[in-house]
Amino acid sequence: MDLETRESNATGGLVCAHHHLYSALARGMPAPPRTPRTFREILELVWWRLDRALDLEMLEWSAKLAALEAIESGTTAIIDHHESPN
Repeated sequence: MDLETRESNATGGLVCAHHHLYSALARGMPAPPRTPRTFREILELVWWRLDRALDLEMLEWSAKLAALEAIESGTTAIIDHHESPN
């Protein structure tokens, strides 16, 4: 729904139907021990290593950061895909 007035426009919030909120923690991570060459190696050398390191507090803060960044860009609804072992 768009709302138009003489002075401004307002648009309903955006929806992100596929997100990994914990990926906000990946910024600043050390590089993997070697450059991944396949999707599976990316999972093994980057994402699954991060998954194993996560604890409840890290998950909470990553979700808060990702939610704030989403709101700043106009996204008001997020579907998260999370499955770390912790």
